[in-house]
Amino acid sequence: MPEVVELREVTDRRDVIHHAVQRLTSGDLVALPSEAGYVLAGAALAEGVGSRLSDAGGIVTLLLRAADEVTDFLPNLSSVGIRFAKRCWPGPLVLRAPANATNGFVAALPESSRSAVVAGGEMSVRVSSHPVLSEIAKLSRGPLLLRDIETPCKTTDFTAGPWGQAALVVKESSTADSHSKPQGESLTTIVQVDSTGGWTAVRIGATPENRLQVAACELILFCCTGNTCRSPMAESLCRHLLCERLKCSPSELTKRGYLIASAGLAADYGSPASRESVEMMRRRGLDLKAHTSQPLTDRLIEHADRCYTLTNGHRAAILGSHPELSDRVQVLARDGEDISDPIGGGIDDYAACATSIEQHLTKILDEIA
Repeated sequence: MPEVVELREVTDRRDVIHHAVQRLTSGDLVALPSEAGYVLAGAALAEGVGSRLSDAGGIVTLLLRAADEVTDFLPNLSSVGIRFAKRCWPGPLVLRAPANATNGFVAALPESSRSAVVAGGEMSVRVSSHPVLSEIAKLSRGPLLLRDIETPCKTTDFTAGPWGQAALVVKESSTADSHSKPQGESLTTIVQVDSTGGWTAVRIGATPENRLQVAACELILFCCTGNTCRSPMAESLCRHLLCERLKCSPSELTKRGYLIASAGLAADYGSPASRESVEMMRRRGLDLKAHTSQPLTDRLIEHADRCYTLTNGHRAAILGSHPELSDRVQVLARDGEDISDPIGGGIDDYAACATSIEQHLTKILDEIA
């Protein structure tokens, strides 16, 4: 019979976490709460654990410590798969992708673990945001194998079914609260990606479909200083020109796989676009009145697939903090020149700036769409 621990009854949950890690290291299975239901977990490096989880039925998922580990185990993961990993993890999302048991770090796992996690030429991976499960993953030597199990209730027999396989059961709340969430919120979302960049939502759970649609998009980001003049005009013009090429409305752009945004290196949150910038876009039939500025954060630049800066100084400033992004951060002007800031100038300066941005965007979109 498994040892059952109620988290709300312990003084320090770190003791439970370390106890669970010890059990897993010794090759035991442990039942744990996750951000979407419960899982039966085992250490992927432990001999025979994969077979024990596979024999119980269901999909076996590889739990990683962090999103940046995904290409270690899926070295051929498509760009859209990498976007899902970066933008939805940690969280209740399972990513299913083509895999080979001889490629990547999975080849170093015991045979039973390889067979369990690479089934039918595919592998399922996730990174948890649950405070207990994620901490156990970080403290464990190597990844964990997981299989979803039903949430316990008042009548759960912990000696039967998957519970009976566990040496330790960690319960998060009282059984009275076990059905407090709607069913959809108690499931992980499963997304399947292919090698060509396509994706399908196999199951919608705690991560909604509209978030998946945005996460899958190629993010094109424009960056200047204050995010009130040049980059908002670039964002607006790019969205308009791209919609013309794809023959879609702005509201349909995410469904076509694109997300356009702008930010500023020295911007505050919530400032409107300059009056002159709004006027320049109005003359082109575009509305910039709703624009509000935002600063360029680490998260935003790391998620951008393409970042176009208005000057070489902006690019240098970004790469000073993120040198690894040199291939993704480019100067907007195709001739490598700066596009001068029109702020403080007259309407003719803004007109020249908008025209220059539009000309260079046309060349950029020839490369993209």
